[in-house]
Amino acid sequence: MKITRYVVLFLFFLSCSRIAEAYNSKAWRERLDARTVTLWVEGQMLGDNVVLYSRGRLDVTWLERGLVHRLEEDRDVEEWLLNGLNYYSSNRKDTQAKVRRRDVFVLNYKASKHWDFTPTKLVIGGYRIISDDILTKKEYWDDYLAPGDEGSVAVVAPPLKPGQKVEIQYEDARATLNVPRR
Repeated sequence: MKITRYVVLFLFFLSCSRIAEAYNSKAWRERLDARTVTLWVEGQMLGDNVVLYSRGRLDVTWLERGLVHRLEEDRDVEEWLLNGLNYYSSNRKDTQAKVRRRDVFVLNYKASKHWDFTPTKLVIGGYRIISDDILTKKEYWDDYLAPGDEGSVAVVAPPLKPGQKVEIQYEDARATLNVPRR
C-alpha cells in the first residue's frame, strides 16, 4: 500500500514538472533540458523512471553567459530563468564580482517530505558551493521545506567547458551533466 502511494506521488510530481516546462518555448526547453540534471535527494531509484522515498527533487540547470543573447531572440521563458540570466548583467558591484569568470547555476527544488535544504551541500565538478556563491537573497528562499514547498536559488561556480562531463552531487544524490557544445 505504501509503495502505491509513493508511485502515485511520483507520477503527480512528474506531471507537475511537465506542466511547469510548458511555460518555456520549445527552443528554450531543448536548451534547458541539455543543461539540466535532476537529483532525487535521499531517493531510492527503481528502474529509470521510478523514485521512492525521496525527500525532494533538485533540478540543477547550468546557465552559461551565452544564453543571455538568446533572450533577445525569444523571451518566452519562466521567471526563474530570466532571474538567473539577469545576474550576468547586474549593476550591483557585489554581484558583478561574484559572477566574474564564473557560471550561474539555478537550483529548482520541490520537497516531497520535510527537507533541510542547504545549497552549500551542492558540489559541481568537485567544487563545493560556499555561502558566498549564493546569488539569491536569503529572504527569497527557504531552507526548512515542508512537503510541496518549491522554489529556486541561483549560485555561481567555476565555468564549465563545452563537451566535458561534470558530476553534480547533493549529499548522496549524483548525476552527470554532459556539457553541451554551445
